[in-house]
Amino acid sequence: MRIRLIHTLALWLLATVGVSVLAMGGVTAWNLREGFSAYLQARDIERLDKFVELIVLRLDQAGSTEDLPEPGGLDMPSLLRELQRLDGTLVDAPRAHTGQGPPSPGARDTGRPPPPRRQAPVDAFGDRVAVFDANGRQLAGPPLRAGATPLIERPVRVQGQVVALVRMRPMDPVPDANDARFLQRQYQGIAAVAAALILLALISAWWLARQWAKPLAAVQQATARIARGELNVRVPSARKDEIGDVVRNVNLMAESLQKIEGARRRWIADMSHELRTPLAALRGEIEALVDGIRPLSQAAVLSLRDDAQRLGVLIDDLHLLAMSDLQRLPCHMVETDAVAAVGDALKGFETRAATAGLSLGWASTPPASLRVYWDPERIHQLLANLLENSLRYTDRPGRVEVSAERSGDTVRITINDSGPGVGPEDQLHLFEPLYRGDSARSRNTGGSGLGLAICAAIVGAHGGSIQAQSSPLGGLQVTASLPVDARGHKS
Repeated sequence: MRIRLIHTLALWLLATVGVSVLAMGGVTAWNLREGFSAYLQARDIERLDKFVELIVLRLDQAGSTEDLPEPGGLDMPSLLRELQRLDGTLVDAPRAHTGQGPPSPGARDTGRPPPPRRQAPVDAFGDRVAVFDANGRQLAGPPLRAGATPLIERPVRVQGQVVALVRMRPMDPVPDANDARFLQRQYQGIAAVAAALILLALISAWWLARQWAKPLAAVQQATARIARGELNVRVPSARKDEIGDVVRNVNLMAESLQKIEGARRRWIADMSHELRTPLAALRGEIEALVDGIRPLSQAAVLSLRDDAQRLGVLIDDLHLLAMSDLQRLPCHMVETDAVAAVGDALKGFETRAATAGLSLGWASTPPASLRVYWDPERIHQLLANLLENSLRYTDRPGRVEVSAERSGDTVRITINDSGPGVGPEDQLHLFEPLYRGDSARSRNTGGSGLGLAICAAIVGAHGGSIQAQSSPLGGLQVTASLPVDARGHKS
């Protein structure tokens, strides 16, 4: 079974948060236990030091530091009660009165045995401390059993001399029920907080996974439809993060594919139209000769040859554009003169311009020469197509001006013509194959629509750029910017 992205994201987020919470809870519990045990041990040692001070005080009050009491002679209950008053904590349970010695103050003889007293905790201070003389003989306190932890020993010093030793067995890690209950409550609190955090993480992970997975699922569905050819699909999204960028990129991709598909269909339709027109004329003339409507003469053969040549030129142009899309146009770069190349092109169109009633020439005095490394044949084709486009679309009486100038490592060739002009929306598409600014123009007026596209391919093969804009003369301005040395260009 396939695991959905929303489940994967939710499980990963939940696992990450869960492991983090459990690790933090475990470390906190361990640190609490160790810290609490260290606190109890420090407090226990502090009691031991106070207990030693009490013994020193009693010996000072007795006025003798040499004759210590015999074993059992120290009043341990009195010392422990005094210690209880000093630190305010229970260190031992009071002992029941056995009839020996005076009864405790306030006690009354009712003839009944006294009620049972609360037993001291097993790890009470009084059960773990004993007093020894300097020779190691025990004077007071319970027998101290040996354990895994060594006994803690403090000397009793009176006037700078060690007169006794106080030894204490350290308490267990969790000394009594009260302390154990305290730790248990802390553990329960940590567990409750951890459970609440994991629940919150589960809800957050589910919500966050949905926020991430929902637009991605929409992108998945949209791309699947685009792959099936539904190029009008768009994914709505108002997100500003990276997922929103992905959605916008998918929409831009679909829009670009839709434009490319539309251009491809228009290209096929236009190309079939361009090929059908000369073929129809050629077929009509041949059928006229076959049917005997037109006599077979040299003029008829020459007309057939002209139609075949026009068809061949169109096919060559289409092939050239197809090759420029697949790979760089083959160019043979040699040293040439850009000014001379433009001058030769102008001379070739002088008669055509005069016949059309147009003035053709330099916009200003050109430089003496501009040495460049270009393909002369391709540049001649470029200039011929640009001049043909201007002469074809410029009304008489009009003017076509050409300029060539160098700026740094670039040579700019600019052609300006007088009206009519081209609208800004058409200027963006002039270099597309088979595009005409006015679709109603006939082929004789508008040409095949391949000339400017071929110009763009030639300029691109030289590593330059070409653009069209409105001309100061009222018509169209086309500027081709070419590097001075195009030998190092790689497409």
